[in-house]
Amino acid sequence: MNMLALYSRDLGKGSTKYRLAQYIEYFKTKELNVRLANRDSINKSLINEVGRFDILLNQKYLFNYSLSKKLIENSRRVIFDFDDAIYTRPGKPYSLIAGFRVKRRMQLWLKRSDVVTTPSFFLSEYAKKFTDSVEIVPMALDLDLWKPKEKSHGDRSITIGWAGAPVNINLIEQLYEVLSGLQNKYPSIKLSIFSGRKPELSCLFDYHPFQPGLEPDFVQNLDIGLLPLNDDEFYRGKSPIKAIQYIACGVPVIGNIIGATGEILNNENSIAVSGSKEWFDALETLILRRDLLKSMGDAGRKHAEKKFSFKTVADNFYNIISGR
Repeated sequence: MNMLALYSRDLGKGSTKYRLAQYIEYFKTKELNVRLANRDSINKSLINEVGRFDILLNQKYLFNYSLSKKLIENSRRVIFDFDDAIYTRPGKPYSLIAGFRVKRRMQLWLKRSDVVTTPSFFLSEYAKKFTDSVEIVPMALDLDLWKPKEKSHGDRSITIGWAGAPVNINLIEQLYEVLSGLQNKYPSIKLSIFSGRKPELSCLFDYHPFQPGLEPDFVQNLDIGLLPLNDDEFYRGKSPIKAIQYIACGVPVIGNIIGATGEILNNENSIAVSGSKEWFDALETLILRRDLLKSMGDAGRKHAEKKFSFKTVADNFYNIISGR
């Protein structure tokens, strides 16, 4: 079989990497060959050619309505995958006209696709307003790569950390008062940040510029993973791969556990917080309770093995895509 896979920007982008790119070599072993097409490469020639492929997979890019319709009409089997609430956006809402266009494009793909795949029940419920053909395919990681690292015990300091894209840097910056207060009370606490942009924080922290392939090592060296999220429709729809990376490495999480994030984290592997005092209290609890730190980390790893293993998810994803 041959599949044409459409994506928006680059293959290293979080969504494209974890919803598409990481599966390509696995699909080859199942004799499913994938041809990738960036949104900028979609032209008349490719539209005419799409019918030669057994499958068209669109990884969440909302092309203009006319182009989307042509792609769908010329395809044999259409899969639409979306892992964010792309019918809205964070912060300021779309204008009425822009919002209408986005939802119209979204609904076209939802209604006309043979199968819609999402990583969460939260997003599947939205998709089911427009189609009955919805399958949940969780976010997944190679758990042989993302795994706990043996750490020395004793009086070592606690390392609290955050890994995220530059576009989300404001989320960690919002915690500056909590983190500053924590360091004032517990001077031995270390804060580490891994991102393509250095945050502006008034507290001490180690900055690790983003480099491909180094993120697992960064997360493995953390004791507590931070997951700040804003409480709006866009963030409620996120299934943050970061949360899975933390727990896969045996790192307990403290964060705003809202919407789809609650399908990844639970009270055995994380602490849900909603305000500055809760953030401070939760961090302090794990700093003082090494036993809880370890038990939550162990529980997180077991949860990741049960639900988010690449080996399990990849097989299911292939069966859904191929119609097996």
